[in-house]
Amino acid sequence: MNFSEMDILLKKSLKPGRYIHSVNTMKVAVELAEHYGEDVEKAKVAGLLHDCAKNFDDRETKRYCIENHIELSPLEEKQLFLMHGAVGAVVARQKYCVEDPDILNAIKYHTTGFAGMSTMDKIIFLADYIEPGRIHGDVQETRSLAFIDLNLALISAFNNVLKYVISQNGLIHPFTIEARNYILLMTQKTYEN
Repeated sequence: MNFSEMDILLKKSLKPGRYIHSVNTMKVAVELAEHYGEDVEKAKVAGLLHDCAKNFDDRETKRYCIENHIELSPLEEKQLFLMHGAVGAVVARQKYCVEDPDILNAIKYHTTGFAGMSTMDKIIFLADYIEPGRIHGDVQETRSLAFIDLNLALISAFNNVLKYVISQNGLIHPFTIEARNYILLMTQKTYEN
């Protein structure tokens, strides 16, 4: 399936606001890929398709998980919306004929992150977080860092996500904590007592 066909199919599959968000994410992903020397075509596809399963209700998300042997932790069982990335990777493969593991992985982890993220994974996570339609919290700080230092921008995004989830008394996915800690350790930016 070529990119134009993917775009037409996605537009039919998503609510208009979600489609606009996906296009905005794609545009930012392309800019970040160009800036950091990553594959622009991969970033374009991953950015466009990252939320291809976002409009699924909990029942459909759970069905995809069961049918595709995606094991759910107790936290994920309680917050099935977190699984739209993992389910989205399946949908991208099955419905949009995407076979590239870099694209599928970036889609899979764009919500939670994980320790050891590739540059492409980081780009899609950040593009989703900072696209122009996002007006949440401290997004401007993260936007300003995105084209200066990818890791610092990710730390900013993770910090903001964690603060928000805590303020909502929500459950924090362990992948997000692991991703943040991994980047801090990797860049030796940990706080010392």
